[in-house]
Amino acid sequence: MKRIFFIIYSFSTGGGAESLLTTIVNNLNPEKYEIGIMEIVHYGVKTEPINKNIKIYPYYVRIDDQERKKKMYHVFHEWGRVRADYIPTDYDLYVSFNYLRSSFLLPPGKKSIAWIHGGMQTLAREEKGEERVLQDKAFYKADRIIAISDTTAQYIYNLFPAHKDKIKIIYNGVDIERVRIKAKEHTHIKLEHPALLSVGRLDENKNPLRLLEIFTQVHKENPLAHLYYLGYGDLEDVVVKTAEKYGLSEYVHLLGYYDNPFPIMTQCDIVCMFSISEGFPMVLLEGVTLDKPFVSSVIGGSKTLSNDQRCGKTAVTDEGAVNDILELLKVNQDEIKRECRKSIKRFTLAGYISQIEQLFEEVINS
Repeated sequence: MKRIFFIIYSFSTGGGAESLLTTIVNNLNPEKYEIGIMEIVHYGVKTEPINKNIKIYPYYVRIDDQERKKKMYHVFHEWGRVRADYIPTDYDLYVSFNYLRSSFLLPPGKKSIAWIHGGMQTLAREEKGEERVLQDKAFYKADRIIAISDTTAQYIYNLFPAHKDKIKIIYNGVDIERVRIKAKEHTHIKLEHPALLSVGRLDENKNPLRLLEIFTQVHKENPLAHLYYLGYGDLEDVVVKTAEKYGLSEYVHLLGYYDNPFPIMTQCDIVCMFSISEGFPMVLLEGVTLDKPFVSSVIGGSKTLSNDQRCGKTAVTDEGAVNDILELLKVNQDEIKRECRKSIKRFTLAGYISQIEQLFEEVINS
């Protein structure tokens, strides 16, 4: 029995990284692996549905803790102090489930993997020099660095060339059967069509205001179109006020957060994502699983998942995004379903878990 310990920034926000980690740990062979998980910051938004054989360790700090900033300073600058109190020493392999904070806590001298989920574009900014230095130091502890898309891998190559030989790409996988089953559950939400859907936090990186600007142009061409935001975040009020300014309040809807978004997602016509940076968003994978095409910014995994733009479109400009959305709304639904099913076959859960177990054995036995 091999023991694997995962370190994640948060395991309680209901985000894509949490969903992916849940999928991984619930499907690793329980006769081969004993799993532990520790989250750094506890938000308490969602409790992930993990199997009973997986051990959840105490979190480091709550999001509403008055001393959170002080404690997070320790995560950035006093790694050993935090590890001594929160990271057990008797595991065979340690996996940080994203960059910066979780990778800082990888224990030195232990077999470890740094699994990178973000696009890492932000670390290229001039003002992020200190973070780049810290990340570089953390990467020296890792035996492998896993990138979830070619875009993420390229940023790691460019920013941290000293670690290029450690990098391996493993595209995200999706539990196709589970998503389709959960999509059949009841929801009181009924979308009006044509329906564009954004799933994710309403924050600066997800860029909900860019999507709203694009939608204003779509709505001029198709006055029946509706835009739905599924999620929560700091920009909720700004989105509402901007929609009011454009006279689109009846066509822009903030639905809030749902533990199971799939009964809503399966009703939409197009999934939209215009994030500034993404590794390989689960939302797009889940949408294609439900036979929904997407229009996105050029983010990690989007071009690969689009399968030569046949089940999704990646747009550089707002004008291009508007045209892509209007074009997809005209495509025959049977054709879209056929192309989505072809694309998603490359990201099955069985193949994904097989790659992960091979990786674990390779690193532990190296």
